[in-house]
Amino acid sequence: MTHYLRLASLLAALLLTAAPARLRAQTAAYSPAQTERLAKLAELYGHIKFFHPYLGYKSINWDSAFAAAAPRVALAGTDAEAAAALRGLLTVLGDPATTVRLAGPEATAPASAADSLRVFWGADSTLVLQTNAYAGADNYEAAVARVGRFAEWLPRARAVLLDLRSPRPLTDEQTGGFAYALSYTRLPRALTTRPCREPAMRRRGHSGFAPEDGSSSGGYYSYFYTRPGEVIQPTKTARARPTAILVNENTVLPASFYALQGQPQVRLFGAGPLSDAALASTATFAFSETIKVVLRTGELVNLDGSLGVRGIEALPPTVRPESAAAYALAQVRGPRPGPVIASSGPPAAGPGAAGPPAYAPGTYPALGYRMLAGAKMWAVIHYFHAYRELWPTSWDAALRPALAELAAAPDATAYALAVAHLYRHIQDGHGTINSQAIRDYVGAGGALADLKFIDNQPVISKFYGDSLRVKGLRVGDVLTAVNGEPVAARVARLAAIQPASNEWTRRRYIAYRLLRAPVGAPINLTLLGADNRPKTVRLIAQPGSRLVPPPDPRPAFRVLPGNLGYVDLDRLDSEDTDKMFEALKNTKAIIFDMRGYPHGTAWTIAPRLSRRPQPPAANFFRYTPTTPSLSDENGLVTEKMFFTQTLPPNSGKPGKPVYGGKTVMLIDERTQSQAEHTGLFFEAANGTEFIGSPTAGANGDVTSFAIPGGITLAFSGHDVRHADGRQLQQVGLQPKILVRPTLAGIRAGRDEVLERAVRYLTTGK
Repeated sequence: MTHYLRLASLLAALLLTAAPARLRAQTAAYSPAQTERLAKLAELYGHIKFFHPYLGYKSINWDSAFAAAAPRVALAGTDAEAAAALRGLLTVLGDPATTVRLAGPEATAPASAADSLRVFWGADSTLVLQTNAYAGADNYEAAVARVGRFAEWLPRARAVLLDLRSPRPLTDEQTGGFAYALSYTRLPRALTTRPCREPAMRRRGHSGFAPEDGSSSGGYYSYFYTRPGEVIQPTKTARARPTAILVNENTVLPASFYALQGQPQVRLFGAGPLSDAALASTATFAFSETIKVVLRTGELVNLDGSLGVRGIEALPPTVRPESAAAYALAQVRGPRPGPVIASSGPPAAGPGAAGPPAYAPGTYPALGYRMLAGAKMWAVIHYFHAYRELWPTSWDAALRPALAELAAAPDATAYALAVAHLYRHIQDGHGTINSQAIRDYVGAGGALADLKFIDNQPVISKFYGDSLRVKGLRVGDVLTAVNGEPVAARVARLAAIQPASNEWTRRRYIAYRLLRAPVGAPINLTLLGADNRPKTVRLIAQPGSRLVPPPDPRPAFRVLPGNLGYVDLDRLDSEDTDKMFEALKNTKAIIFDMRGYPHGTAWTIAPRLSRRPQPPAANFFRYTPTTPSLSDENGLVTEKMFFTQTLPPNSGKPGKPVYGGKTVMLIDERTQSQAEHTGLFFEAANGTEFIGSPTAGANGDVTSFAIPGGITLAFSGHDVRHADGRQLQQVGLQPKILVRPTLAGIRAGRDEVLERAVRYLTTGK
């Protein structure tokens, strides 16, 4: 037995060695710990992608950098290796303010015994504050006491030296403690003799998700916004005196100190390379218990509109660190030259709608880009999906197994299915997945027939021609198997990759796919006919261009027996609205059939149903994040924009005639998006009542984004509700009279929903 196991292990090793290197590199079986690390990396990706200011206007390929770094981060053996991989990723930003901090000895070097905050008198009554690597600054009370002593002695000083340099990076506690001490003691106010303004901070914001292909009716956009700095008012005892401030890349430099450079008696001197890192707004992301990532969320804007630090004079290379203080004091007593360190130039233009990202062609991306797909899906939906609060599942929890499935996917089909398995969680009928691999998996061709779920079983509901009748297929036949696959198994397989707002709409999508196969391939159907006997029908899958119902020869609007108007909103065009109302003006009621998709007629019909001028019709919400969602306990975005949509005005003077009869609308699971919005308009106009079954529950101005593998994903960007605030998404429009087609009715060729509407309008019951 042992010998056999050794042979098996050897054979497995040989097979692995012989396998193509590309295949071995493209798949990965990550452990739960590695998957968790990738999930946190995905979250970091989103926080930086949408809020780091550089990505709003600089040519930085953040996506490709993430794809290259993800496998390295996953395979890091230690915290130090993980931190190093993260630093490698962040290098692409070129930003000293975005850093990785590792708890323990690597976070910062220990301070020497000589290091401490010092306040003392120098020559010629010069008052000196020397940070000495900010040792002890993490003790807030001690820091306040030392800086307070400096402020207390300041009135007696003839000159001032603030040596804020540090030879090493600081801990968060040191930075916070020293900044708190400066603020608490109001030291900046004592160093200025006239009001001065702190620099402004420019950040990124989003009003919904601007679609990457530029097409949406939602009006979503991204932008920069600038928050002005505060004005520093001098204290009553402040007076002008030569003041030198020494800084370097590790300095704690509050905006109030930076603003002092506008005072004629104050000069700032910089040692080494400087940036606005110490001044920029940042947020801290907990990557793990031991690793934190500090990420920039804003950039410095000077009073003249330029970006970056300016007005800080560079210490000459000949000045040694220990001589810098003496040099600076000598300079402040002399004439002031112009700034030596220039600004980084004028502000760049704000971001517009980004074009589609340039991913490599092909349907099977490399491992890192499959991880990018998971990260981008998480980030976009986390920040912008309008109905995230309605999900029955956790988006964060769904990400973990999805990343593992994406990593292990061996081909394009498995990759696309992994994408669909994750995207199904968004519970949104607008959550379409445009993927060639999915189309191939389902089948690009199909049968020239429609299916409809009746009593939870798929039933042939219509044909696209008469030829299928010859083959023995009949309206009302119940489908039980396709190509030998039981319907229940086929439905479950397709449901696993089908986003939808509710289960009845998911079945509608699945019904469309049940009879799919590759073009030209056989579709063998097993059915139960009206006699309840099984039968088999063999069809050939036709191209998608032929899978179109024949045109309805009946007029789009007409008068039914009993003087009832009927309007098929699936076929009525907006320009025919006036003709429709003229033809039906004397009817006692109108039945609007909205079991399909309209042609923008809500905006022309609804004003002709309302005697009130422009009543509220719908409420809209969308997410408008302006900062990474790191602070609240659930990590969720809370910033939203709200507006109320009213009906359009009734055009004309004094307006076109208003229809005074009763109106009802026929609805079912085909009533989705603009069709549901039409229902909201008619409801607001005159209380139009709904008859049929609940609608799709998917409304809200679609937006979209691309992921690697040639896949485009869509979702609802607006949360749309009834005018009184009632939920529409997922629940749909609810009928006053619930009626669904029956198997007997469809076999008899009856429209039972329309019949019920006629009976209600005729009898009132």
